[in-house]
Amino acid sequence: MSKSIKILLLPVAVAILLTGCSQNPEQTNLGLAPYLAVQYAPAAGDAVTSAVLHVYVSQASGHTITAHRITADWVESVVTWNNFTGAFDGTTQGSFLSDNPGWKTVDITALVQAWSDGDAANFGVLLKQGLLEVPRTWINSRENAENQPMLEVCYATAGGPVCQQYPAIADASLAQNYPDDNMGLIADMFVGWPNVGEAEKQALLRFDLPVLPEPASLGDFVWYDSNQDGIQDAGEVGIPGVTVQLQDCAGQVLATTLTDVNGYYLFSNLTPGDYRVHFVAPEGMDFSPMDQGSDDAVDSDADVTTGLTACTTLESGENDMTWDAGLFSPPMGGCTLTIGYWKTHGGFGPQPDYVTQYLPIWLGTSGGAKSMNVNSGVIAHDILVMKTYGVPSNGITKLYAQLLGAKLNIAAGASNGAVSSVISAADTFLATHNYLDWASLSKTNQKLVLNWQSTLDNYNNGLIGPGHCD
Repeated sequence: MSKSIKILLLPVAVAILLTGCSQNPEQTNLGLAPYLAVQYAPAAGDAVTSAVLHVYVSQASGHTITAHRITADWVESVVTWNNFTGAFDGTTQGSFLSDNPGWKTVDITALVQAWSDGDAANFGVLLKQGLLEVPRTWINSRENAENQPMLEVCYATAGGPVCQQYPAIADASLAQNYPDDNMGLIADMFVGWPNVGEAEKQALLRFDLPVLPEPASLGDFVWYDSNQDGIQDAGEVGIPGVTVQLQDCAGQVLATTLTDVNGYYLFSNLTPGDYRVHFVAPEGMDFSPMDQGSDDAVDSDADVTTGLTACTTLESGENDMTWDAGLFSPPMGGCTLTIGYWKTHGGFGPQPDYVTQYLPIWLGTSGGAKSMNVNSGVIAHDILVMKTYGVPSNGITKLYAQLLGAKLNIAAGASNGAVSSVISAADTFLATHNYLDWASLSKTNQKLVLNWQSTLDNYNNGLIGPGHCD
């Protein structure tokens, strides 16, 4: 997903554009006041890869200065040694040697990662001297005309590395020997001990960093809407292999996926923003009515003509699993199709799956001791192939296939008038007999079974009843 970078031009004498991640102050806009910054808005999925604090030492001390996480809020214009009350973590986040005047850098990547991830509150950084030795270090504050403190953060984005400079929004010195004095608005900050026997001084810095938004996700379900009512009913199953596109609200395709074996799809790790979904109906299938009922989690959201959903806004961290599409095969004008057609359109080849939407179908009366519940495309395919539940020489095996084919035709819209009595008789018989009983049947019953399957075969082939589909 594309990321947005805006250039903010402030009044400056020199314009320098950041490209990539630079740790060299000479290649950035250090020293300029105010800054020319590349205003990059971090997006969900971005990650902080580095964060370097830049401070300008005007008078060096020869001592090591350490950086620490501040643990409580403070205000530049009122903070003092006493009201700050030592609110910092003693763990060193990084350090620099105050060996000579000039720019110094401190790697505080781990701390900024914690801020951006929300694992720690951003109250800024405290600088202090590690040893009780003189002299002190002088550092330019943000009130200085030149060389103010700056934090450079680099992000890994989908479009490559991007770095952002953040000037300090607050800084101050704390003086132990002037515990109630505020020194937030002066041009210098001090760290260390000015003279032997005097009290310690510390510096506070704060930067306004954006909190990275949490990734969002969008998705859900494409299903066979058997009764074409636009609502997911009990027993209605998902459709695998349906193409689903994620678009922006202007229609640009951002990502494409297929529904899984159970009919589900997901677009994850999305930047919060505006999206819509485009469902692509398989050949020969239509979309169910849109926005039916009062429960948005189980309705069909695809426009019946375009397959597009409405535009939706994803918030940071939102997981919106309510975007569904119901599909069905339209009635075939009341005509019939052979068991060979239903076998090749059961989801086990290149043709669309038109069988599953009509399941479950009982062969035999519902709940009969030996009735067969055809409740999956796998079972339907095995019955129509006539190799799993007996062999083609088994009359009950052939009856299974022709009866299933007839019931599929009827479910798809064909009239049952020519075979209704045969179907009723066959169901009654199959409630108490299955393919294992064929060899033990009397000649009379075997002939009866063969007559039923022959009549249903004629119906499926269009020789009787409404006729075969062209």
